[in-house]
Amino acid sequence: MANKKINPKAKSIKLKANSKKLFFLIHGYTGSPTDFHNLPYLLNQKLKANVIVPLLPGHGTTIEDLDTLDFEDFLESVETKLKKELENGMQVVLGGISFGAFLALYLASKYPVKGVFNVSIPYDFKFPFNFPGFDALGNFKKSWRKRLGETERKLRKNTFHYSHMHVNGLPISFYAKQKVKGVLKQIYGPCLTIHSKSEPLGDYKSAYKINKEISSKIKKIIIFKHESHNLFFTPQHGEVEEAILNFFKSGDVFNKNYSSINKEKIAAIIPSYNEGARISNVLDVLTKTKILDEIIVVDDGSTDNTSEIMKKFPTIKYLKNQKNEGKAYSMDKGVKSTDASIIFFCDADLNNLTPQIVTEIITPVIKNEFDMFIGARGNVMQKTVKKWAINSGERALRREIWEKLPKYYKHRYRIEAGLNNFVKFFGRGFDYKVFNHSQTLKEKKYGFAKGTFLRWWMNLDVIAAVIRFHFYDRFRKL
Repeated sequence: MANKKINPKAKSIKLKANSKKLFFLIHGYTGSPTDFHNLPYLLNQKLKANVIVPLLPGHGTTIEDLDTLDFEDFLESVETKLKKELENGMQVVLGGISFGAFLALYLASKYPVKGVFNVSIPYDFKFPFNFPGFDALGNFKKSWRKRLGETERKLRKNTFHYSHMHVNGLPISFYAKQKVKGVLKQIYGPCLTIHSKSEPLGDYKSAYKINKEISSKIKKIIIFKHESHNLFFTPQHGEVEEAILNFFKSGDVFNKNYSSINKEKIAAIIPSYNEGARISNVLDVLTKTKILDEIIVVDDGSTDNTSEIMKKFPTIKYLKNQKNEGKAYSMDKGVKSTDASIIFFCDADLNNLTPQIVTEIITPVIKNEFDMFIGARGNVMQKTVKKWAINSGERALRREIWEKLPKYYKHRYRIEAGLNNFVKFFGRGFDYKVFNHSQTLKEKKYGFAKGTFLRWWMNLDVIAAVIRFHFYDRFRKL
């Protein structure tokens, strides 16, 4: 592709204005920056805004250049450009048409933008595209010719798009939906959703699903009635353009900071059992960690001096089980006692924990890079064996992940392995980093014999969780 010449009609659009306002628009799969027709120029002229419409990778040349590209390739390309504009102090509104709408919504959940609009997003496909196995036709045919009406062909006279739809479009869109579905709640800025009742690809009813999930207090749906997938090339294109102009013209969106107004609440939950000799060190660190809004200790029926130690920390919520119920039970009790959207779990017997470590574990989840991030401990076993490392108790995750996790895994020590597998297969994935903190060995706390017994008891729980997931829950619709 490096040697292929990009069609002049498909080049990126960059319109300048004497302001910090920027509309960052993302075109559709097999389309080009011209997918937005007149809109970029109207935004530039009427709203005095800068406009950027980058060309996605694999576009503007020949359709074969899409063969090896996936969602992450497109995301990386536009995300790199967006970050640069935000670092330069631009006040950004994101917008996307069709597949580009997925990218716009995803990035709006991750970065402090001023607003977002999506047009004709194929969030839910219509028949036959939603028929199970339809995308398998790609084994026999790589592309299909697009059917355009006479009006659209005339309006597209000086634009560029591939004349065929690439077979990868369906699986990439299905994957994009899963990425976006999990982050809609993290969209706080104004959101405009535009769809058409009669368009052939996407079901317009999905617009209401999107509108319901996003957290913005300023949101609007507009439904048109035209058979074309791209509403910018229909007789109603003027109404579509006017709707977008009016939505972002009103309300003074560029002068409001929606991300700070809607800061997510973060709670630390510490399950503890007879850790009176060690828990103070952990709580000292957590009370100094500025990113936390709430700290909750769940005492799992301790018989030592834990309750006396807790009197030294009056700002920390202290809950106590009547009897020893197990680690996962206590974690669940802590989650139910808070309305935080991001949960940070950590054990009560840690050494060398710091506010910096806690912050580094939580930050990737705040940024929506992952549904969960794990702080692996710096002991020899966890540095050497990844399977041990990712079962660390120090982890941050989104509340909805915990709430969707089947009850079976919220039992004793099944919890970490259960979370890892659940997020990997049903969430947006997780990552981890090894830090220098460590945990007090069970053999040191309880003596060699009892400590070894408890360690193997824990390992049996982990094994049970792994077997259950891979032979049963992995195949369920959770």
